[in-house]
Amino acid sequence: MDVQQLEEAWALRSSAREARLVAASHVPAALSQLGIVRPGDRLVAFADDFEDAFSSGFEGCDVVMVGEPSVEAFGVASEGYDASFDAEGPRLWWFVNSIGGFGLRVPDLRALGRVAREAHALLVVDNTVAGIFGCDPLRLGTVLSLEALDRVGAGEAPRKLVAASIARSQLKRHRVDAAAECAHALLEGCGLAALDLSADEAGVLERGLSSLDARMQAHFDRARALAEYLAANEMVCNVRYPGLTSHPDHAVATGILEHGFGPAVEFDLMGRTAGEFFSMLPDEFRTSPAGGATTRLSAPRGKQGSTIRLFAGTDDPLQVATALDNALRK
Repeated sequence: MDVQQLEEAWALRSSAREARLVAASHVPAALSQLGIVRPGDRLVAFADDFEDAFSSGFEGCDVVMVGEPSVEAFGVASEGYDASFDAEGPRLWWFVNSIGGFGLRVPDLRALGRVAREAHALLVVDNTVAGIFGCDPLRLGTVLSLEALDRVGAGEAPRKLVAASIARSQLKRHRVDAAAECAHALLEGCGLAALDLSADEAGVLERGLSSLDARMQAHFDRARALAEYLAANEMVCNVRYPGLTSHPDHAVATGILEHGFGPAVEFDLMGRTAGEFFSMLPDEFRTSPAGGATTRLSAPRGKQGSTIRLFAGTDDPLQVATALDNALRK
């Protein structure tokens, strides 16, 4: 497959009007590179993992970070801004993760999509954690869905790539979705050059797409098993996983997510830092490629913090649990 064929395949998979591939280290960087968020626009975002990227990557824009992925928080942050769906602007953008932020929050995308249109806002979703297998943002009311392709490439892609998918603007009974039409016009006019993709990169993505469903189901299943193990472990606390009834967004997640509750689990250590915990673990939990077969751990609040984020691989969850248990007991 060449770039155009891969973009068409991704658009078909995501039920999108069209899709673009962008070389970028993460989704906020890809959104900035697209050039559709322009100076003078207001960008309201819940993405505390990437707060620095929003503060520096959208020069000339009014960037407002909110502390909750709720309709109320986005509404308050949008007050006083006169937006329109005219491609000439000014425009109001709302940005959330389908699963993301500290605590792995799951916003009600249906409600956000509906209220965004009433406020003349363009809803953008970072769908990296759930992936297209686990969530279909365009079906839920999003106009632009972006997904880092680490998991699609099974951790084998030689560089970071992001897929951007635009919603279809033609609705039932020949009605036109003005928000999606505006996003399409902006993307058409951004002048983004086609991605230069090597044969090796194209091959990794083509193979990854063909095996994506089976691999993602394995990631999801193992994450659930590890979340249940951690929730019962007296050496950790505050286990955050959308599939647990203790998660604040569990009820919403059951209607937003598909095939499970994603590949990620967060938890807090008791009496030690993340750096101390990592020193007790096998190196592969930290050095394995993102999206690959090996379970990967990170410290979203830094090594001096106590929060651990786990992305389940396709490896044996019993072996992962044993390694975690050994590290926790040392």
